[in-house]
Amino acid sequence: MDIQTNYANSKLFDGQLAEKEKFEAFVGEKKKDFYLRKWQKDNSWNWAACLLTIFWLGYRKMLKPVVYIILGFLAIDIIILFIGFDGAAISRGLGYGLAGALGITGNMFYRKHAEKQVQEVNQLSVSDEEKMHELRKRGGTSGKGAFFAVLMFLGYLAITIGLTLTFA
Repeated sequence: MDIQTNYANSKLFDGQLAEKEKFEAFVGEKKKDFYLRKWQKDNSWNWAACLLTIFWLGYRKMLKPVVYIILGFLAIDIIILFIGFDGAAISRGLGYGLAGALGITGNMFYRKHAEKQVQEVNQLSVSDEEKMHELRKRGGTSGKGAFFAVLMFLGYLAITIGLTLTFA
């Protein structure tokens, strides 16, 4: 079975080639075949998500999870600091856990994000051409998103170091 037929018969697209084209527009020309193939499986490993974690999320324009993850790590660091633990091992373990979790679920997580964006754009009262343009704008990759993740991480480090120096 060729890839085109596989996409058309998949549970993701239910034979609607127009929907497939929307997902392709969202993902972007460069990686559309990679992600559409990965999304045919229930779960598959994503090395970029594993190794780059929040920076991959930012690069793929999933900025809310970046913020939530950073805030979660910050909250845990604050709790550890006030309890009086040496939290280095805990922080390291959480970082490895996040990397593993994103490696395992990154493709599924990105698919859910894409499905939500396609669904939102489908609700817009605009032409199909404008919908495709909006999907290209919302999707793809973003150096600015990756830079946002870097800034969030640096902010997290600055706050954590500042709190540690102040209260330790």
